Amino acid sequence: MSKIPLGPDLSRVRHGSTLLDHGIGWCAECYRDGAFVLATSPDGKTCLLHGAACEQDLSPDSFGANGPSSAAKALRRPRTPRGRAARVEPLTRPPARPGHPRPLPRAVRRELDRSAARALAYGRERARRRVDAARWAPHPGWRQFIETGWRVLVDQAEALRRVEELADAEDWRSDKRHSWLQILRRLVHSMDWTTGLVTGVTAERLGAAGARATRTVSRVLAWAREAGLVVVVEAGASAEFLGSRTNRTPSYALVTNAPLPQPADPSPQLTCPVDQNGDLPESHVSSKPLTDGRRHQPACQCVVDWPVFQVPDSPTERTAATLCLFKRMGLDPRGVSAVPLWRARALLKPWWAAGACVAGVLYALDHHPDRPDHHRGDALRGATDPLRVLGHRLKPWKGRLHQLPAAVVGLRGDHLRLAAEAAAARRTKLGPSPATPLPAAQHSSGAARAAARAAVAAHLRRLRDARAGRPPRASLADQAGENR
Repeated sequence: MSKIPLGPDLSRVRHGSTLLDHGIGWCAECYRDGAFVLATSPDGKTCLLHGAACEQDLSPDSFGANGPSSAAKALRRPRTPRGRAARVEPLTRPPARPGHPRPLPRAVRRELDRSAARALAYGRERARRRVDAARWAPHPGWRQFIETGWRVLVDQAEALRRVEELADAEDWRSDKRHSWLQILRRLVHSMDWTTGLVTGVTAERLGAAGARATRTVSRVLAWAREAGLVVVVEAGASAEFLGSRTNRTPSYALVTNAPLPQPADPSPQLTCPVDQNGDLPESHVSSKPLTDGRRHQPACQCVVDWPVFQVPDSPTERTAATLCLFKRMGLDPRGVSAVPLWRARALLKPWWAAGACVAGVLYALDHHPDRPDHHRGDALRGATDPLRVLGHRLKPWKGRLHQLPAAVVGLRGDHLRLAAEAAAARRTKLGPSPATPLPAAQHSSGAARAAARAAVAAHLRRLRDARAGRPPRASLADQAGENR
């Protein structure tokens, strides 16, 4: 079928009315689409297809043509562009039948439409439950949206370097570079520590970071998608569409196609010449330790002995309490456990602020508030990420620390010093009871000390008299008895 290009509207007006304005025999609707089709209607203005469509609502199946099925619609590119690094399924068409194509039976088409409708309803219901749960949970299969060869950035420092590299490759004005970098940095600072996803960030918040409107934020995100920096793993949706209480913000993933950075080799390579005889080089350092078989603590590591019932208040006390908790649990933040101390401090800070102590945290890890008489078992057996296990065990106790037993309730201040001062004050106030004689070892009054000194002096005097051959002299106590 021949097609002719349509000229601009002004040119058609300048040259007057065309032949089809008063001609008969060609379909005007097809001419507007750029094709000449013979008219079959009595008035000579519409073809068979447009004439039947005007008289009654007919589908393309009436003319022997199959419309796009639900399976083909599902394979189309999504309306919301995900980004250059997103995975898009190719459009696949079933092989054509030999001869004249026949439409699918109506029962098959109806079943395809119903299955597609059920799948859409199920997906929408899952999305509504995730939004109403208020946990910022993304689509469970969001990693399938990332194209092969691209990896998700989890480290914020690496993501910031990636943003700087892409911004340096663009020829932007200074004001545009500053505002766009501020928007992208806010996007990076909103990344999740574990998955690297950006969820719950609105366009207004991103625009406030760079002092720009929301339309500028849309331009920044469009540039980031085309540059291969951002992939939209889940598009935003309104509350009316999902049937939820709030709207759903888009979920972004920052990606790169660069390989993983290789860590530096902790052991430097030996530069000494290698023997050609095949024997291993002999070290001049003896392998016998000089510590008498005892392992001493390194000079940079201090043994933390924090009171387990004291609630830490200052940052230094919180660090000491965290190290004490690690010691009680068998973790070594500077050793083989590789537990970051700063992450543990951030995890336990709300619990210290709520009034928990080390003993209370240990009890909360082993017991559930709903079943206090049941021991939950070892929390770190086979755990690859101990901090996530601690957060999961402590989550049921949020807002319920008052249900802890009285034996593990935290005490504010230096309770050991306060208890010692209170005991000393009680002893000073009460004093020794006169009715109860104290043992000789504990009798320390002034009269007793004077009597002891007098007895020692009399004994020494008798010894001197015995050595000199003089008769023994009476003591002061004896003379006082004779005078009486």
